[in-house]
Formats: sequence, structure tokens, C-alpha cells
Amino acid sequence: MLKFILVAALVGAAFSNPESKIDRALLSSLETKQVANVMVSFVGGNVKVVSGIENMKFASRTQRITTLKADLESQAEVSQENVRNYLTAHKSHFKTFWISNQIYITGATRQLVEAIVSFPEVAEIHEERIIELDSPVAPKSSRTPGILAEWGIEKIQAEEAWEISNGTGIVVSNIDTGVRYTHEAVRDNYRADYGWYDPYAETATPNDGNGHGTHTMGTIAGSMGIGVAPGSTWVACKGCSTSSCTESALIGCGEWVTCPTLPDGTEPDCSKAPHLSSNSWGGGRGDLWYEPVTEAWIAAGIVPLFSIGNSGSGCGTSNSPGDQRRVIGVGSTNVDDEISYYSSVGPAADGRIKPGSLITYPLADFPKRFSYVIHLLPNESMNLFSEISAPGEDVRSSVPDSDTSYG
Repeated sequence: MLKFILVAALVGAAFSNPESKIDRALLSSLETKQVANVMVSFVGGNVKVVSGIENMKFASRTQRITTLKADLESQAEVSQENVRNYLTAHKSHFKTFWISNQIYITGATRQLVEAIVSFPEVAEIHEERIIELDSPVAPKSSRTPGILAEWGIEKIQAEEAWEISNGTGIVVSNIDTGVRYTHEAVRDNYRADYGWYDPYAETATPNDGNGHGTHTMGTIAGSMGIGVAPGSTWVACKGCSTSSCTESALIGCGEWVTCPTLPDGTEPDCSKAPHLSSNSWGGGRGDLWYEPVTEAWIAAGIVPLFSIGNSGSGCGTSNSPGDQRRVIGVGSTNVDDEISYYSSVGPAADGRIKPGSLITYPLADFPKRFSYVIHLLPNESMNLFSEISAPGEDVRSSVPDSDTSYG
């Protein structure tokens, strides 16, 4: 039935000028470079499937995510069939994404792009984005490394919260530059089983040639006094090969977070999905390009958290995807509880308060211990509400120079 509806929708799609579906920046780029890596989006995206899953009840979290993945794959198969066949016939190099209903094509010529937009099911084609990490800001002071809790851990009273839960039973993830998984602060709670994916090189084990991801994971889940949830288990996806991240890799990581695979991308197992994904990358304002991924996460019961950016201190500087409607966007504070001088602040491009978000999840999809540290509505849903800025300035955490290095 779903396939019939999708086919009918595609047959009924109409357009007046195919070239209007090509992003102007892409046309300019093709004139200069002759070829470009492009993303092809399809009519309808993933909205109907995701909203349908959100309105359904399931016996388990795994069943929910498995059904979501299967329905998204079915939609992508129908939506993308004609374009896939064309690309295969013309020996083009491409990769399909079910989570966002898109196709990534490398080395596309203008002739190929113009042929693709002639298909009525194609909604838009743009050049692949390159997204930047939030660059570290030099500390104003320095402290001697030790095993006592970092100032940020004390400031948010994490140690008091640990009396209820220190993260035990929760699987956290980050999409970043990777993690030095042998570091003393994070090695004991790394989940080697379905715990790592590198869409760039499909490396077998976690690695980090930049350091950003090792530092953020230490703050999330590290021991030695640096992590907020040292009892949690962590997994990671390498969305950024250096200080920048490709759109295709970030979407690939979005799929992996929803339904993890082995490091070579095979044998997906949705029961291994983390409970949240923490991200410290982004740029621009009011840009919804990653929303199909975060909406799928929410339907799957995966909490999306994003840095709001380091573009402050002026008003209206909150960055995407942190400024999206249903992600938790987080700003930075210093030891004096002041907003960091560099931290982005709201309002968002559409006027909403950001940092901050309101997300409701089915309570049954979360471990019981998790519910104790989150405000609950008096029904079967869990409300995550945040106007959050939190310790982010001059924070010591793990760095990849060695297994015992901090910075």
C-alpha cells in the first residue's frame, strides 16, 4: 500500500522548469570546476514516514527503530528507483541514503545534473555542503590536571545527580572527528560491539587525528573527573575527517546512529542504537538541511543535542542545526555563570528562543533510570525542555596526544 501511494505521488508530481530545481551556487560551481559532488533530494523527503512512526505504539524500542528504518528504506527505494537506474546505466558513482531520502553523486557534470532534474520525483539538487566544527577557544587560565572533578562537573552538580544515576544503562554517541578509544578516561566504557563507524575510510577501530572528538567524548562520558555521565556507554561516528565535515558523511553518520552497523557498514542492528547524539558542528542560520535526520532520530527515540555555535556574542547568532525546532541547542558559560564571550545566542532565524528546545518522547522507549533525571509529564510521554547554556569555556578533557593526556 505504501509503495502504491508513493508511486501515485511521484506520477502526479509536476514542475514547470526543471533547471529551477538546481541550486544557483551549484550552477556557478559547475561553470568553474566542470564537475561537482552533489546531493539529490526527492519530493516529500521523509516527512510522512517519520510522522507516521511517531504516532504509532510499539512493543519495544528496537521494534520502533526497525520499523522506521524499513519504512524509510521502502520509501527511498520507490522514490529513487528511476534516478538510481539512470546513474547505474551511465556508470556514475553514487550512494543512496534512506534516512533523508537523498542520493549523493561524486563528480557530477552539468549534463548529468540537468538529466537528473528532468525526473519529476527529484525535488532539488545542490552541491555537497562542507560544514565546520566549532573551533576550540584558547583558555584564559590553566589548571593542573588531576582526578578531582572539573569545575563544570561541580557547577552543574553532576556528582549529586550521580547518587540517582551516573549514566548507567544509557548509550551516548557523538558525531565528531572520532575518539582515541584507548585513552584512560574513555577506554573502559567504549562499546566495541557496534560502537564505531568511519564513513570516510571504514576503519576497523576508533581513531582521532584532530582531537576534537576525543575532547567532547571525555566531557560527555569520561572518567577521571572530566565526564558528566561516566557510567554511560559510548559509541561514535567519524562525521568529520579533519576540522571540517562533509554533508554526505554527516548524513551517513545520521543513518548509523539510527541503526548501527559493523565498521564496514554491513549487518545493521537497530537494537544497538544509542539514546542520544551529541554534536559540536554546524553553521549558518535557519538552514534545515539536517532536519530529516534529527526528525528521524526523534521518531526513533534518540535525543539530538547540538552546540549552538561559537559565533557570538551578538544577538541572533545561533547556528544550524542547533537552531532547529526540535533539537536541544546548547550555549556556553564560564566559571562565573556568564555566557561565554564567543557563545552564539538567540533568537533563532524564525524568532524562537535558542538555545533551548521542547521535545516529547514515548516514555517506554527509555531505560527507567534515565527517567529519574528528566522532568516527566503525568502521562506516557517524557518531556525534554531546555533553555540550556552550560560550562563550555576553559574546560579540561581528554586529548589524543597519548592515553594519559588532557587539555
